Amino acid sequence: MFGDEYNIVRHFPEYFLDYREELDPTTRWSDRLQSSSGEWSGNVCDFYFRVYNKIIKDIKVPFKMVGGERIDDTPVHKALREALANCLINADYHGLRGVVIRKEPDKLILANPGYVRTGKKQMRLGGESDPRNKALMKMFNLINIGERAGSGVPNIFNVWADEGWEEPVIEERFDPDRTVLSLSFKKSDDKKTAIKKRR
Repeated sequence: MFGDEYNIVRHFPEYFLDYREELDPTTRWSDRLQSSSGEWSGNVCDFYFRVYNKIIKDIKVPFKMVGGERIDDTPVHKALREALANCLINADYHGLRGVVIRKEPDKLILANPGYVRTGKKQMRLGGESDPRNKALMKMFNLINIGERAGSGVPNIFNVWADEGWEEPVIEERFDPDRTVLSLSFKKSDDKKTAIKKRR
């Protein structure tokens, strides 16, 4: 988690972390961060914080004061932290193609090598935790990111429903095994219909 990419690939030859921002259709990537670039450590911890700061920059923060201090943390921020941590904690670092996080104008796609250990249905329901990388989860817990309760994915779905966004999509791919979570920032048709009815 805290090493450098040069040493990590000695133990995990397929290790690769990749963030791609595709906000402008005329360019391939508006921003790209990859573990093998040599410009930074390339480790999981640094990747998490660098990517988290990139994916939240467009999230609106309402003005809210509690006890004289401004609160800049919303349920959407918490859900994005959970989604990113889950992606990294449950990645099979021996698997092919590495972790790829892709930010599009209205969508965030988090993909990691490895199948869903609890099964896709149980992942959606929650209540059961079976992290692929238990030590990595413990390290994230020690810095107050994620929790081992199996409630992360249901919370993400609840936040997306509260925001009126399209329901998140969980995909499982096989040969090679891959888990993909797509988080759309578009309003769902149900929400659009409800707004029209109120007018």
